[in-house]
Amino acid sequence: MTISRRALLQLAGSAAVSGAVLGLTSVGRAQNLVRPPGALDEPDFLASCSRCLRCLDACAPVAIKPASILSGFANIGTPVLETNKCILCMECIRTCPTGALGKIPKTEVFLGTAVIVKDVCFAWKKTRRCKECEKACKFKAVKLEQDRFPVILADKCNGCGICMRRCPTEPKAIYISPEGARRTHRQEGRILTALNDRVGPYEVQPAAFPTWLENRIQKLAEHYGLLKK
Repeated sequence: MTISRRALLQLAGSAAVSGAVLGLTSVGRAQNLVRPPGALDEPDFLASCSRCLRCLDACAPVAIKPASILSGFANIGTPVLETNKCILCMECIRTCPTGALGKIPKTEVFLGTAVIVKDVCFAWKKTRRCKECEKACKFKAVKLEQDRFPVILADKCNGCGICMRRCPTEPKAIYISPEGARRTHRQEGRILTALNDRVGPYEVQPAAFPTWLENRIQKLAEHYGLLKK
């Protein structure tokens, strides 16, 4: 059977369009998105998240942004975390109305694992003695070999990013890898009732409505390039 050049081009075009649509609608792409603290396992998260963006409103360090169409239709508007900005204030968890972000304490949050870039680190380059990351880590996840060279203890690191923010180099000699991140499991028997809240007291009091509205408009405008920071 012979196929004309025109038919072949039409077939190729249809395949390309179909592939693009399937790629955009694929839920599997969501596995590569970094979610805010306490996020449920991805299928449950996508089913529970209402795209209300309250977590974005509550995030003081602006570490949460809405996913774009490039992340897939199933993910549009869902929260994506910039791990390097998150300070674990837990307000995103507290404000979530659907339970897509499990109401868990800081001790159960694992966003990833810190990684030291030795070619940039002052201590490893022997430019100067620097112990800022070790002093900043509340979880004792940074060990100093020979009392000088910082090493990350992966079993203790929760990816909070405090060490990275304290790092004095530019660019930073530490970044947060999503490796080691853990998801929260849905609480059984609590589909229609309130989730068990173990977050603790407020660290940042909720803003009044006018302030909330102004902050939301500004954050969305910045995210979509309508307003420069």
